[in-house]
Amino acid sequence: MNNFEKRMYLDYLEKLAPYMNLKGYEFDEVLDTFIFMFNINRNIFKFDDDGVVLTATRTQQNDLIKSLKSAIAKTKAKIPVRKTKFEEKLLLIKDIYKMNDKEYQAFTYLVLQEVNHLFSDLNSAINGGGFDKFAKVYLKVRCREKDRIVNNLFLSKLISSKSYSPSINDDLIKVFDDESCNTPKKMVDTLLGKPEKSTLTLKDYSHMEKETNKVISILKSAVKKKTKGINILLYGDCGTGKSELSKLIPNVCKIPVYIVITENKNGIEAKREERLADLNSKQQILSKTGNACLLFDEAEDILNRGWLDNGTASKGYLNKLLENVGCPVIYTTNNISQVDPAFLRRMTYAVEFSELDESARLNIWNKVVRKNKLKVSKIKIKELSENYDVSPSIIANAVETTKMIDGNENDFEDFIESVAKVVQKKRDVKEEKKEETPLGNYDIRLVNADMDMEDLTEKIKQSSKMNFSLCLYGPPGSSKSSYIRYLAKQLGCEVLFKRASDLISPYVGQTEINIAECFKQAHEEHKFLIFDEADSFLMDRSNAVRSFEYSMVNEMLTQMETADFPFACTTNLIDCLDEACKRRFTFKLKMDFLKPQQANLAMETFFEIKNANLNIQGLTAGDFATVKKKCDFLNITDVHTISKMLQEEVHLKKIPELKKNTIGF
Repeated sequence: MNNFEKRMYLDYLEKLAPYMNLKGYEFDEVLDTFIFMFNINRNIFKFDDDGVVLTATRTQQNDLIKSLKSAIAKTKAKIPVRKTKFEEKLLLIKDIYKMNDKEYQAFTYLVLQEVNHLFSDLNSAINGGGFDKFAKVYLKVRCREKDRIVNNLFLSKLISSKSYSPSINDDLIKVFDDESCNTPKKMVDTLLGKPEKSTLTLKDYSHMEKETNKVISILKSAVKKKTKGINILLYGDCGTGKSELSKLIPNVCKIPVYIVITENKNGIEAKREERLADLNSKQQILSKTGNACLLFDEAEDILNRGWLDNGTASKGYLNKLLENVGCPVIYTTNNISQVDPAFLRRMTYAVEFSELDESARLNIWNKVVRKNKLKVSKIKIKELSENYDVSPSIIANAVETTKMIDGNENDFEDFIESVAKVVQKKRDVKEEKKEETPLGNYDIRLVNADMDMEDLTEKIKQSSKMNFSLCLYGPPGSSKSSYIRYLAKQLGCEVLFKRASDLISPYVGQTEINIAECFKQAHEEHKFLIFDEADSFLMDRSNAVRSFEYSMVNEMLTQMETADFPFACTTNLIDCLDEACKRRFTFKLKMDFLKPQQANLAMETFFEIKNANLNIQGLTAGDFATVKKKCDFLNITDVHTISKMLQEEVHLKKIPELKKNTIGF
């Protein structure tokens, strides 16, 4: 024991002895340790024939305490009072974490119990034991104040639990166990670990150069001026590179960046209060260095709307923390709708990440694979970049695993998919192929609309105006979506296709956000926006019974008013649409069943059968596409069988006026 530990041991023994079980075996052990360690004359204490100290009566107990205190006082006077290296570490930690005297005394007591078993033995000898007795007797604090001390130590990550017997965080034990950890820098390195490094460069974020430069400027200025309360939020779709940019920007600024834990020491996902404690602890440490920042990934864990108003889940506490963080903190989240507005207001700057375009995604895949020296063909990399929307870290991990087993590019894809399923919590993580309608077979002459579609298409092209909208309604298969894709191709636009299932969410307000996001994406990417099954979210508000049924229609109306790019809605149920929405469409086009001459043209287009002389009412181009696929499987080519199959498609529609159809040639 060094001199500091000896002084503390004597101090604790002096103040806690009257509260020990003087008749217990544990106290006998403590007394023997005291006599042996400090070379105390045993004759000042009274023992029985078996060497057990006499404490049978109240008088004997009082005499024992008096003798013990007298011996402690004399022993203390012989110990030099000068700082040891151990005490200097304690005081440095006190300064870093801004502990008051009571918190420092409590922390010191808990540290000594961890590093020296004699202090643990001393604690065990206390009657009633535990930290509660120490707080009451030594710190002289009541229960509420004791709880506050424990809570503050936990929120600074100085202790790992708030139980009856708190324990010191493992990283701090390393500081005291390692004799070479004797400078502030070494101590900080031990507590923080190694700074994070990005695998990307600024060129990989050329599509958001303005936002990136803004964050760089803020970060450099904040570190230089040591500005408090700097919080930067990066939000948007999963796999768009938020975490990598959070590491890259500090790397570019030559500022170390440390990550707030996502899992605890047991490899289990960290609880919210554990992550908050780590954030608070690290920002206190880094506020002393003045040249570093923090990355808080998956920030919705602590910034969500579900906070309680007490304990470590206090919303007020977190607000105060955000306002006073001693070093810049970069937060990332995939779902901003779950973040409390009170926290959002405390962000210094927020950057939205949209879905990466194909070239940007391919560039990241090539870079990560090339950097990690895995042999994967260019064709395979392109296929993977199109099929999997994953972060660079998942790609890098899959590369390392593939190399470890000497695997091939197929093994590489397996590893990508297996981890992506876990991260994205989806059974099928492959990107849905956004295949266009096979326009090679598309013939605008197969559209039976209440306008001349060829003339309409030509006039839209000639006008050069893009702020128009269409509502196409009619029976399924009547080429509503196909025509819009055809029109988009004529205008040289890519299509952004959204179904009702892509928009409607069970979470309050999320449907409106999804609608707004679609319009925003179409605007930024200059795409022709198509809403399929529009009746699902443009329902007539006069029939609405829930608030969200009003709000999602209102959001759609707002977006329609300001859209400066082409968009279209398709529906089979025009009568269900809200009247206000109907009025706002530039063109409302009714698509109907094929006319007889169009049906015969379809036979020629799909089956290369001329002069079929069909006489079937209720057919659509979609019916021909369905029957064509079936015939290809069954190798059917004769006109009679094909006609019967088309007739069956019509009968399945269960439309009364179509039941009298006849087949003719």
